[in-house]
Amino acid sequence: MPKTQLEKLWLGAGCAAGFILLLIGYFFFIGPQRSSTDGVNAQIDTAKLQNSSLQARINTLSTQNKDLAKYQSAVKQAELALPTTSGLPDFLRTLQSIGNSTLVDISSKTFGTPTDVTSVSGAAAPAAAPASAGGLHVYALPISIQVSGSVQSLNQFLTQLQAVQPRAVLISQISQTSGAAG
Repeated sequence: MPKTQLEKLWLGAGCAAGFILLLIGYFFFIGPQRSSTDGVNAQIDTAKLQNSSLQARINTLSTQNKDLAKYQSAVKQAELALPTTSGLPDFLRTLQSIGNSTLVDISSKTFGTPTDVTSVSGAAAPAAAPASAGGLHVYALPISIQVSGSVQSLNQFLTQLQAVQPRAVLISQISQTSGAAG
């Protein structure tokens, strides 16, 4: 099939126009769509990573949820350590009871002025000074007591005062004197 010069020119121009249309289609339609698809794929990868991280957190919380009764018990114990009222008469009865059970004689009690320790912070704060919870204030009540008994009885008294009875107690000073009774 012999082609004339004009047919060859039209065929070349048609191929060139087709190629130009192909380039225009690629750069204006296909290229931006591929870029958009890459962006969506990156978002999907990020979402999958977040999902796996959140699933690990859910698994941790589910495990902790199994121990919920233990945590609630700890909260109740902590509430006993810092009562909402002074509870001083009950605490004094507890002191006397501990003294009786450990064979320690409590001979004198001196009470100081309650001090608000809610806003105490930094190095001057006692190690056990809790922060304010829900607008409530925490007060410290200095109590000096004089006890006498054997060394073993006094150790038992201090152990029960610090560890056994539920109320928070901070012993800040202990003095020892020798006496005729031992």
